[in-house]
Amino acid sequence: MEQELSVLEQFKRKVNPYDSQQVFARLAGGTVDDITPEDDIVLRWHGLYQHLPLEAGLFMLRIKLPGGALTAGQATIVASLAMRFTAGNISLTTRQNIELHRLTLAVLPTVFAELQAAGLLTLGACGDQVRNVVACPVAGIDPAELLDTTAVANALTAVFIANPAFANLPRKFKIALSGCAQHCVPNGINDLGLEATRDSNKQLGFVLQVGGGLSSHPVLATDLGVWIPVDDAVEVVSRAVEIFRDYGNRTQRSQARVKHLLTEHGIVWFRQQLEERLGHALLSRDTPAVAALQQDHLGINPQSDPALVYIGIPVPAGMLSSDQLQGLAKIASVTAPGRLRITHQQNIILADIPHEQVDAVLVQLAKLGLPVNAAHWRGSIVACTGKDFCNKALVHTKAAALRLGEALDKKLPALPISIRMSGCPNGCAQHAIADIGLQGTVTKGDTGIEERFDLLVGGGNTTGTQAFGRKLNTRLRPEELEGEIVSLLQRYRNEATDNEPFSAYAQRMLLPDVHTE
Repeated sequence: MEQELSVLEQFKRKVNPYDSQQVFARLAGGTVDDITPEDDIVLRWHGLYQHLPLEAGLFMLRIKLPGGALTAGQATIVASLAMRFTAGNISLTTRQNIELHRLTLAVLPTVFAELQAAGLLTLGACGDQVRNVVACPVAGIDPAELLDTTAVANALTAVFIANPAFANLPRKFKIALSGCAQHCVPNGINDLGLEATRDSNKQLGFVLQVGGGLSSHPVLATDLGVWIPVDDAVEVVSRAVEIFRDYGNRTQRSQARVKHLLTEHGIVWFRQQLEERLGHALLSRDTPAVAALQQDHLGINPQSDPALVYIGIPVPAGMLSSDQLQGLAKIASVTAPGRLRITHQQNIILADIPHEQVDAVLVQLAKLGLPVNAAHWRGSIVACTGKDFCNKALVHTKAAALRLGEALDKKLPALPISIRMSGCPNGCAQHAIADIGLQGTVTKGDTGIEERFDLLVGGGNTTGTQAFGRKLNTRLRPEELEGEIVSLLQRYRNEATDNEPFSAYAQRMLLPDVHTE
């Protein structure tokens, strides 16, 4: 007997989420009180979420950048929109998106028209769709990469964008690609992760991982045990998304992710379903995928063209001003083809810089307030949107992350340690895979509901395998974070063995007697 659809699923059956022109035209002259449940679906499918308080009528717009790539011209358009229609603030996300905040209904037609003219996407950035396809941010320019995944990322985006066959998934579906020599892409926390490798004949293809995800019950993806030729990747991924579309839970949204589907049916069932839809067996492979490393592409690095370098620029807490993005676009515009990339750790990459221009570019970046300094913590601290704009966040994250970074820079030299701060258990900053993770929570205090943070350690790639962090301390006040983390880092410097990563040290010294709740 078929289970009853959730209320949202019932509304989703009544609307074409891509039929937006009339909706936006009507809402532009109205207020948030005019938004119907069907309208809300259209808004979300176009990358929009409403801020709290709802009566304020303000929205976040997420711009979707496959592989984090955008041109100087596109960056100029985004900066201009932020300058004219928001407070001038721009956020970079861990899924290589750009977010604009405080947009009103009245300006949406203009914003969408300018983004479309610039070739920028918002469809699929939010809602129950295939989200932004993430990939190594230096794909195509890294001389050490195994595979340039740009073409695959773009082909996947084209297959799913505004495609009625995939317009109504049970919930979001996240895809990650990796051809990076540093293994920087966290494939294991995505619904589907493809990591480049070679078969026994040295042919390039992908290992496939299925069913990863974070939130309050994080799960690492399961290796499907197959090897997929590069040319087959789009078809295989499309059929995998169909399985989720057809079998995902539409009664309980809390159970509507691929990880829940695998819990119910198992990985063998998923492979059988995939092979039936493909019409052929997949090639088995025993070698597992490589776990992602806790590192970003910061600093000055060689490109595949030996005459050029790319510069990885730390962006504190992933926050840029419109002036800074405009300045970055101006620097990029004097190079051909004027490329910028957003990284998984909310930093930004400026590509195609001739060697003789590096010093001048570094001076310009410093003037923009974006110094490239490996001795700073500013590129190592990731923070989600937080309570400033997100309806689900319990705490303010951005300001806390900035304060923490400034304090660490004053007291300790930068170390290869990731610190990630999420405003709630959903984990948009991916705190569960950080060396040091901070999860927002609340408690009842003398002044009412007060913001707190739980502290996790030991996440990420410790000894060649992925691990989730475990709680070391709970309900820390925001003002206690500095002292607690400085103390942890000082212990690590004093007690770690030679070249021991922080997460391995945490597993060995900090967590043996810690019991999770």
